Amino acid sequence: MSTKADFILEIGTEELPASAILPASQFIIEELNKKLKSQGISFKKSEFFATPRRLIIHIEELNLQSPPKKKIIWGPPKNIAYNPEGEPTKALLGFLKKANASLEEVQIGKKGKGEYVYIEKIEEGIFTEELLRKTIPEILDKVPFEKRMRWDNSGKTFLRPVRWIVALLGNKILEFQWGNIKASNITYGHRYINNDGSFSGKALVIEKPKEIFKLLKEHGVIYDHREREKLIEEALSKYEKAFNGRVALKEKLLKENVFLTEYIYPVLGEFPEKYLQLPPLVIITVIAHHQRCFCFQTNEGKVINKFLAISNNQPLKEEIVRKGYERVIKARLEDALFFYKEDLKTQLEERVPYLKEIIQHPKLGSLYDKTQRLIKISEKLSEKINPAIKEKVRRASYLSKADLLTEMVKELDELQGYMGYIYAKAQGEDEEVALALWEQYKPKGKDNEEEDIPQTEVGAILSLADKIHDLIGYFGIGEKPKSTADPYGLRRATLGIIRILERKKYPIDLREIFKYSYSLFDNLKDYESLIKELEEFFRQRLYNYLTLRIPATIVKAVLNVKDGLAVNEIIEISQFLNTIRESEELEKIKEAYKRITRILGKNTSLPSVEEKYLIEKEEKELYKKIQELKKIWANLNNEEKIKQLLDLKEKIDLFFDHVMVMVKDEKLRKNRLALLQEAKNFYEYFGNLDLIS
Repeated sequence: MSTKADFILEIGTEELPASAILPASQFIIEELNKKLKSQGISFKKSEFFATPRRLIIHIEELNLQSPPKKKIIWGPPKNIAYNPEGEPTKALLGFLKKANASLEEVQIGKKGKGEYVYIEKIEEGIFTEELLRKTIPEILDKVPFEKRMRWDNSGKTFLRPVRWIVALLGNKILEFQWGNIKASNITYGHRYINNDGSFSGKALVIEKPKEIFKLLKEHGVIYDHREREKLIEEALSKYEKAFNGRVALKEKLLKENVFLTEYIYPVLGEFPEKYLQLPPLVIITVIAHHQRCFCFQTNEGKVINKFLAISNNQPLKEEIVRKGYERVIKARLEDALFFYKEDLKTQLEERVPYLKEIIQHPKLGSLYDKTQRLIKISEKLSEKINPAIKEKVRRASYLSKADLLTEMVKELDELQGYMGYIYAKAQGEDEEVALALWEQYKPKGKDNEEEDIPQTEVGAILSLADKIHDLIGYFGIGEKPKSTADPYGLRRATLGIIRILERKKYPIDLREIFKYSYSLFDNLKDYESLIKELEEFFRQRLYNYLTLRIPATIVKAVLNVKDGLAVNEIIEISQFLNTIRESEELEKIKEAYKRITRILGKNTSLPSVEEKYLIEKEEKELYKKIQELKKIWANLNNEEKIKQLLDLKEKIDLFFDHVMVMVKDEKLRKNRLALLQEAKNFYEYFGNLDLIS
């Protein structure tokens, strides 16, 4: 009898949202793998496949039982288990009865400081079938969706209604029930391809796990999301070459289309050239937003009046499908053209007073109130960064939210900022001012790409001001992000500030700017508790951001001693330490730091060093070196600081070799500890070096 079998699990649902499919699939397979491995049940390979209607887990050569386990059952101490004559006592006999064992099985072993009796038992492994039967319903209950729904009276919830569950271990159905659904060996094909007229698709009976793949393919389901992605990419590549151009919003739309379909049929369509008078991003966004279709651009950015749709069906007549897409897209572009022309009739600055009618938050006031605060925050930043552009910054801040009142942005809110740029430019605003209206929302992504950062100084300042405003405002009214939700995008705003400061190297003190921004609001929580929360929030974001490319121990070392709002300093030092992390110099510096911290211990409240209490030659030399460093430290670069710390180490080594620190004389002892504390402060410019491994 075989001890291994393939396993297939398929969760059949109503169409799942594209963005939820991968995370759900990954969660299910990871939890399943974790449970199997925790019980010592091995397998050759596990993988998942996903479509909008099904999440499939396939495990190859799964052991049908976990291996036997040796279990030691300890009994009483040896001197209690046997009397002086070596005969078993009642204590030993009672233990054997409880353990269902005989005297012949008794062994004596060391436990702690004494000797105890014990017996060894071999426990049979658990059956994989039983483990899966219990585990799968538990996993389905825990899949982390933002929202879940009920669809019957069972009380079970999922992101969308679950319609069937396939569970086969070898050629045997894994019998379990989740809610009102019993696991079976029946799956369903594509709703519209090779079906039997049923809206669910044709029912398909599976005899063995791997048969599901053949049956699904025969009935129109490209079950492997990687294959669907490859087919779409091939179609896009074909037309990129044909048009000598590129695809707009390629990555975003590619992932979306992969998980909107179970079948791939590319359909090329076109729209009338008259719509090319629309700004490029408007055309691209309209077509992507409403139909999830791909647009093509020349390498110079001009839109080509073609689009590629991905149909989830194999049409009988492609022309009918193409005309359907073209009809819908033409109507949407016609609406966009109307909005565009109407919006241009009103100057952006004429719209600003009407921002009073839009509430940002009941506790923060209107968008007009925000605009007035943005003007002041931006001006403050401009004074620190580049006073010469203060007027441009003021103008951009004043117009920054006006495009939210345009018809185009009301229809497609993802065009906010971009439409401000387009309309401002068309209405004769300064180029930098106009571009800043678009750049205020950058960076949008979580990547580190340079092009996602505002390129103009006006745009960068406005972007910083906007993000700082919202952080102070929302934290100030107690609306900070939760572990599962960040409705106001405050994590993204913080990461945006970090990325801008890293790239631009702006000499600004965030604490000073935060305090000034705080003064512009009414009725926020007290400043000290607010700034404490923000400092910790930045600390967490910096850790996540930097550990993507720098070892965690280095980042922890720096963050351990630095103000979480000293963004530029934290990034610069972390990057520098990373470049020298395997050097002999860093090891020597860590060694000196460790010697100091070992003797200082928890002595933190130390007086200032008094020169009159310096007696030994070596402590005087150390003091002299520290005084020299105080004068030059601020003007040294990191390489020079490291060199100075190496020189300081020599003085510290001599100090430890010739000076007794923990003497009975309290004044001498505290003075020497204070001297070491001052030396330690220089090393801690680079962080808590004990944490670097």
